[in-house]
Amino acid sequence: MTASPTSPALLPAAVSARTIAAGSGVATLAVAGWRSTGVLHGCDGSGRLVLLLPPDAVLPDLPPTGPPAGTTVLEVERSAALPDATVPLTSIQAWVELEEVPPGERADALELLAACHSLAGALRSWRGRRLLRGTVLHAHCHRAPRCEEVDGADFTAARPDAVAPWEADALERVRLELREELLTGLRRCGSAGRSALVLDGPAWRGTGDLADALPIAVDERGITVLGVLSDGERLHLRLPFGAAPADVEDVVDLTATALHEAVAAAA
Repeated sequence: MTASPTSPALLPAAVSARTIAAGSGVATLAVAGWRSTGVLHGCDGSGRLVLLLPPDAVLPDLPPTGPPAGTTVLEVERSAALPDATVPLTSIQAWVELEEVPPGERADALELLAACHSLAGALRSWRGRRLLRGTVLHAHCHRAPRCEEVDGADFTAARPDAVAPWEADALERVRLELREELLTGLRRCGSAGRSALVLDGPAWRGTGDLADALPIAVDERGITVLGVLSDGERLHLRLPFGAAPADVEDVVDLTATALHEAVAAAA
């Protein structure tokens, strides 16, 4: 597999992978043909994965007696939940070297998971469940229409996207304040402007072809908008930011600026 070039408007693949591993999305752990869904996952400050298995999970023995190192894969998929559909955004496959979390470090590891998922009230119910940590050897980061390789060292060195903890609040504000402006502005884009904005999806043929525009993801580099065409087809559009947002207000302002620049470029 060859790595696809990353658009300047997208986060580096290693940052996306590290952000998702830090607690976003639904995770499945696969070990030598055995699979467990509903794995609670996080990532510590050293870049090691922390995994809490479901109560009924029966994991095969770990190395050295179990499957060879590097045959264990954590799969995490992150999606946007819409009223009528779930839209895939990013997924990762991370090949990991697993070990049990030592008893003396369980409390800190569980606290980390609770913080990643805002589940402090669940700590008591997690006692006795299998708790693992793992070093990422390499990963694949899938962001339609591309799949990018992430080296283990790059994964460890990356820092999660700073917007991720308050992304939901930012998206809600943009939807409330700019949704109509987004649809109107995007409809005004000419063919060159439309081509520059499309990340993935069918051809966006004309200005009247866009029936709706819904923000579905935001990060330090820009905001992703789901465009719904008049025939029901969907495409992902990307508005790049000129600077990294520091708060929700910045996201609203930067989105408005990026939209105006896209419209002006198509004039």
